[in-house]
Amino acid sequence: MAIDLVIVHSPVGGGHKSAALAVAEAARARGLTVEVLDTFEHAPRVFGQAYVTAHVTWTGMAPELYGNAFFSANHRNGAFEPFRRAVDHVAWAGLVKRVVALAPRAVIATHHLPLVVLGRARRKGKLLCPLIGVVTDYVTHAVWAEKGVDALCVPSSGALRDALGHRFPASQLHVTGIPVRPAFERVPSLRDPAPREPLRVLVTSGGFGVGPIRDIVRSFAGIRGVELTVVCGRAPGLERRVTRLAGEAGVKARVLGFEKDMAARMAEAHVIVGKAGGLTVTEAMTAGRPMVIAGAIPGNEGVNANFVARGGAGFLADPADVGSVVVGMRGHGVLGAMGASAKALARTRAADRVLDVAMGLVFQVAAPKAA
Repeated sequence: MAIDLVIVHSPVGGGHKSAALAVAEAARARGLTVEVLDTFEHAPRVFGQAYVTAHVTWTGMAPELYGNAFFSANHRNGAFEPFRRAVDHVAWAGLVKRVVALAPRAVIATHHLPLVVLGRARRKGKLLCPLIGVVTDYVTHAVWAEKGVDALCVPSSGALRDALGHRFPASQLHVTGIPVRPAFERVPSLRDPAPREPLRVLVTSGGFGVGPIRDIVRSFAGIRGVELTVVCGRAPGLERRVTRLAGEAGVKARVLGFEKDMAARMAEAHVIVGKAGGLTVTEAMTAGRPMVIAGAIPGNEGVNANFVARGGAGFLADPADVGSVVVGMRGHGVLGAMGASAKALARTRAADRVLDVAMGLVFQVAAPKAA
């Protein structure tokens, strides 16, 4: 039996999966049948492990090299492009087989990696339904501009200009925002804390626990009137190490591992501290919470961080200065205003906008041709 949608993500950080699940939630609310696929579960294990290991290593241990690679590869038909495509077609052939077997009415991908093989399958006539890409950062890298993609959903006007610069057809571009779960839109508006009310700070390190989280925690040493919650993600042993570090530094902190309900954690907080992953900043903006961004990796995270800062929704800070920056935000009485700016930057109902694009293409394909 054919299903309505296949939504494909890649487990490179938590954001791509979060966006996929947000679209799936919105689709099921419409009564659509959905299958969510992890790209790496349909490839030889060695490929997936190598890809994730390389990503975590580059972003965590060599961020400057990662940033240089990000920008140097930000064009079509680079010297390594034929080799990359050849490897991808071998590695992810099983994904094409699985998607074709499901016979969906449309396919949505929240990571660029599946678009290489699915775009080729679309061009060759193996994939008969529309293929939609969903960009999950506030920059559109050249890897998203794959031939065979019927539509590309981008988060902002800047990302739209990027896609046009990569010669992706203007008629196939849609500014939708980045999909997040509706729970973030339901977070109450932020107000400035009362004079004797604790300042509640949520520190998040992303799904893999990558980032300068230890330096951030140390930056709160000696600062009173702060309630710190630290989410460590899936990094092995990080929760234990941060708990020990907070105790040694005299920082009162609630330390958590992987958090399933980030909307609830953000609702508790006055300010969010973390890295500038596309989903993290979008969730914070949608929840109307200002951010202090520490340790943004050059490349996509740098663009995301600048998007937040230029929009008046947060500050960039050195990890060692985060505590003083957060206290300064409270002292200047700007938290409520910055929260409102954050909410104004976010495009609400992005998941529904993506679905509107996908289902519009479905109906267009299904419509009878004029005689």
